[in-house]
Amino acid sequence: MATWLYIVIVNWNLKEDTLACVDSLIIAGAQVDHIIVVDNASSDGSVEALRQRFSATLPIIESNENLGYASGNNLGIQFALDQQAEWVLLLNNDTVVAPDLIHKLETTTLNYPEYSIVAPIIYYFDHPETIWYLGDHLVPGTLITMNKYRGKQEPQGFPAVIPVDFVSGCGMMINRKVFEDVGYFDSSLFMYGEEVDFCWRAQLAGSRLACATRAKIWHRVSISANKDRKKSRYLRIRNQVRFYRKYSQGYQLPLMFIFSLSRSLGLMLQDIIQHQTQLVKPLARGWLDGWFARNYN
Repeated sequence: MATWLYIVIVNWNLKEDTLACVDSLIIAGAQVDHIIVVDNASSDGSVEALRQRFSATLPIIESNENLGYASGNNLGIQFALDQQAEWVLLLNNDTVVAPDLIHKLETTTLNYPEYSIVAPIIYYFDHPETIWYLGDHLVPGTLITMNKYRGKQEPQGFPAVIPVDFVSGCGMMINRKVFEDVGYFDSSLFMYGEEVDFCWRAQLAGSRLACATRAKIWHRVSISANKDRKKSRYLRIRNQVRFYRKYSQGYQLPLMFIFSLSRSLGLMLQDIIQHQTQLVKPLARGWLDGWFARNYN
């Protein structure tokens, strides 16, 4: 039994997906009382369904409002650390995990103790052999990230561990010492980019990150995001640009300004061509707020 690990799942009106996620974790060997569900004021009966399925054994933290991904996870992380968790696995509620996930993650921490943030390989749920995410790497001299495995099949002879610069909040396991060193997620980001900011702060404090390719999960991509596409577009752009603004040094600042402007204009053109003109205004506002707004709350 994985007494060393607590798992945090944030839910907002995805009852069936959250139930399936918790079920898959139990099959994988997770203790029910080590799975923490933070419910962001769902109105679809999520809390009632979880209690009916898993009884009072499953810890549920109920928020009176939608706190977003960052603050929701912070509540769960605090709860886990209060229970003396050695590691905390953050997991999207629209994922299911492999039956051996926890064993593979624990093996990775034992065999590669130099890594304090470890992520599983993430596949598309609807295309279960196609990679959705396997970490990001920085383009040297910039804050631009690249993901060279998305949309590809797993290559032959994949190493058990791949060092990376960033991992996805969809699935990331963090040693408690990282939280002690750098704190929690930046709650002003609400959602999107919070894990990028966190991973960068962790690296600056000396943490090393890796993807464990033997540990696998499957992701129903962008279910929550599609509920409010305008808000999602705004937050994605704003938080990405904020990251550039916050951490750029020297020549990187004008470089990232030009890069983000070019990329945003390209997305605007794409939205217009695809008749998604309702996304143009939140995109522009996100870029402007990212570079020039003083208050992000």
